[in-house]
Amino acid sequence: MGNQNHESRWARLRAHLAAGGQAAESDHRVLATITQEMTEMDTDIGQMAGALLAQQKTVKDHQDILQATCDKQVELQARLQELEQKAVGSGFRAAKPVKENNHRLAAELAGADGFAAFKGGQKTTGRLTQQAGVRAIITNPDRGDTDSTSYPTAPQRAPGIQGIPTPPLTLLDVLPIQPVESTTFEYVHLDDFLSGAAYQHVEGDEKGEGDLPTTLQRAEIATIATWIPASKQVLDDNEQLQGQISLLMSNGVRQKLEHEVLAGAGGTGEINGRINQALPFVSTRQRAPDRIGEAVTALKSRGWIPSVIVMNPEDWFAIASERAETGNGQYVLGSPRDPSPASLWGVPVVVTLSMPEGQALVLDTTTLALLDRQEVTVEASRHDGNNFRRNLITILAELRAGLAVYAPTANLLVELSST
Repeated sequence: MGNQNHESRWARLRAHLAAGGQAAESDHRVLATITQEMTEMDTDIGQMAGALLAQQKTVKDHQDILQATCDKQVELQARLQELEQKAVGSGFRAAKPVKENNHRLAAELAGADGFAAFKGGQKTTGRLTQQAGVRAIITNPDRGDTDSTSYPTAPQRAPGIQGIPTPPLTLLDVLPIQPVESTTFEYVHLDDFLSGAAYQHVEGDEKGEGDLPTTLQRAEIATIATWIPASKQVLDDNEQLQGQISLLMSNGVRQKLEHEVLAGAGGTGEINGRINQALPFVSTRQRAPDRIGEAVTALKSRGWIPSVIVMNPEDWFAIASERAETGNGQYVLGSPRDPSPASLWGVPVVVTLSMPEGQALVLDTTTLALLDRQEVTVEASRHDGNNFRRNLITILAELRAGLAVYAPTANLLVELSST
């Protein structure tokens, strides 16, 4: 009954086209007929292929069904080709070529090795296995197969700038701060006080005479600054960028200040650092902790109060990881699981990269002052050269500071090795 319906519709369609081809592109009835025929015949082919898989019949029955399936496919292709030729001649637009085996599963089954065995007369159980993968329609770029349509997925980016090193500025945190309002800072320095206190054995005798030698000292107020140019567009388009640049530049000038306070060579407009003014201490001990302890004791014997030991991180680790030479080799100070606080002989240890390896400073910080003329300021300006015409912005970080050493003898420089 289904074949008679197909024949009837095809006959009417041929007659319509042969009558003069008056169909226009908008004649949806003719297009609907074509679509219906293709769908129904494709369904018939699928049902026949399914019957072949589901039914357990003789080899001859399978061959008959296979032959009927192939005949239907040949008939469908012939009719479609005939219809396309007549439709083009009647005013329809040329359709895209119809691929053979339009029903994907049926086409793959028809080309399977099992069907070839049927056609050759071999016996079989009637079961065939065919895998059909699911093809992605829309995929990420370069992630799908050749038939996929790629969509440009936007990458995710972490906000701001990553990987900014921010070493702690521990030395600046322990020094007392003295605000100043000029380009230089002067103070009276006591070179070596002699009290001269003594008994007066006889009334009227001369009493003991003291000595108060002093000198006028001057500390330079240095300017430490850095600047970075940036386009106005990039700062406008990245609202966090200017803040991160400001933070990075502020840390940079403070790190430079800490280095100069400790190791500055001095000179016009430069800071004379603490190492350059420290009193070298000669120790008779062999081990580094003992040499430091001897310097601590020497300061105390002179009336000073040691408050900070400045060391390089590598030197402090060498002391903190030292093991006992006898017994079970346990750590002398704490352990990796429970490290000892950074302290030697009751004096806190400050570690900084600005301190050279192999040396340590023992300080009485009450005899020092960090001269603060201008805290770190960050400014952004377009009025720098031709910035306005080039749409550039100059970002400037700047501070002004100095160091006053009131008593050089209250600060000892210790060599950690005897060699």
